[in-house]
Amino acid sequence: MLIRYRKDYQKIAVGLLTFRPELRGYHQALGVLQMALEKHFPIFLWKDTDDNHFIAIAIVETGPHYALLRQLSFTPTERSGRNVFAVLTAIHEQFAGVRLMGTLKTQPLISTWERSNERQ
Repeated sequence: MLIRYRKDYQKIAVGLLTFRPELRGYHQALGVLQMALEKHFPIFLWKDTDDNHFIAIAIVETGPHYALLRQLSFTPTERSGRNVFAVLTAIHEQFAGVRLMGTLKTQPLISTWERSNERQ
């Protein structure tokens, strides 16, 4: 379930961001979160409906014709294709009518998700 970021989720959000290899330190992850907040990028947490825990974070930059997935980070045990695809589908539905795009790091996931949706 996609949940909008709130200030009281800061520790959870930063913790999820530290699972990104390039954001291992708390202060680096906090900096990414603060930059996203300053630029008013939508931030979402993904809550697992089975055990009611947050397992992912997504930071999205939006424009008139696109939603750019800037960051996507999962807990190590929840990086299955099923979870990744569920988050991408929810983000796509949240920003219906615009193209879901990725950065150099997130675009491969989006391309795989798009191919999967074409086969269905």
